[in-house]
Amino acid sequence: MIELSKVSLHRGGAAILEGAFVCIESSQVVLISGPSGIGKTSLLSLIGGFLTADEGSVRVFDHDVARMRSTSTALLRRRLAFVPQELELIGDMSALANVRLALEVCGTGRREAKRRASEALDAVDLAEVKKRKVTELSTGQRRRVSLARGLVRNAQIFVADEPSNDLDAERVLTLVELIEDMRETGTAVVIATNDPRFLAHAQQPGWRHLALSCAQLIPGDMTSLFSNTVGKASMEEFSSADNVVPFPVSARGE
Repeated sequence: MIELSKVSLHRGGAAILEGAFVCIESSQVVLISGPSGIGKTSLLSLIGGFLTADEGSVRVFDHDVARMRSTSTALLRRRLAFVPQELELIGDMSALANVRLALEVCGTGRREAKRRASEALDAVDLAEVKKRKVTELSTGQRRRVSLARGLVRNAQIFVADEPSNDLDAERVLTLVELIEDMRETGTAVVIATNDPRFLAHAQQPGWRHLALSCAQLIPGDMTSLFSNTVGKASMEEFSSADNVVPFPVSARGE
């Protein structure tokens, strides 16, 4: 469903990805962690077609995103829900209107869009404030409006950037349950997060944890082995370690 093959991406002279490979299938949840500023958002933007790789290919639904025309890219994005770290809500509109708009721009009728938007807000426990303007809501409530706007799409791919920001422990558990529901219906879920409450669920069936380190995607439990110093070491230094794949590591779907 999503495949990055030998992908390299540079920004401001710094390498974000170098020859990276990852394959994400339907019904998988992939959590991507890494220090702030290392390029997690850029990686998600590659998947969404908002950035183009310098080298290699990014394929989504078996289409090379870089080779698609703008009209085709727009159609592809209708099958993909993207929840940004910056909320990007329309402040003078109600929570319901913000979520409903995500469907109406894709051609869903107003009545159907309103019904589905209401259900999405109910799912994130915002039933009582759905008619209030976004500017009247708390930061945590606005975060959940943004999540509802992504959930309402019923997309085949759900991509979210730090979605647990501003959420308390109870709301994080609710979000985990919603993500698991999506996974069980065949949706591929990709989430950038450093939230330990999220990462604690990475051992569940169908969930994976990858870390962005030294411009490579590596298994999350190997992050400590790949500091900036270690990343420059020779392969021979790792050959004697059990269960360690020499750097760089390819992380492929099960």
